[in-house]
Amino acid sequence: MSNTKYPQRTCINCRKKFHQQELLRLQCIDKNILMFTKTGRSFYLCIDCCGDINKVVKSLYKQCKNKADYKSSLKEIIEIWKTK
Repeated sequence: MSNTKYPQRTCINCRKKFHQQELLRLQCIDKNILMFTKTGRSFYLCIDCCGDINKVVKSLYKQCKNKADYKSSLKEIIEIWKTK
């Protein structure tokens, strides 16, 4: 049995811990939600929370520290992520 440890991250919406590979990694740049660009701060969403975008938007307001419209861009990112 191997003793490999996998990095654990927390979903910003439900606050549950998951393996890093199971989560969607996003970042907020200039009031826009983007997939992680490998520079800067980021945050994670689990697959369960991606189903209810209305609840996630409230968590995004706190994370990004502004109240921009995130619903349309978040829907597009989730659709791309689910097809991978």
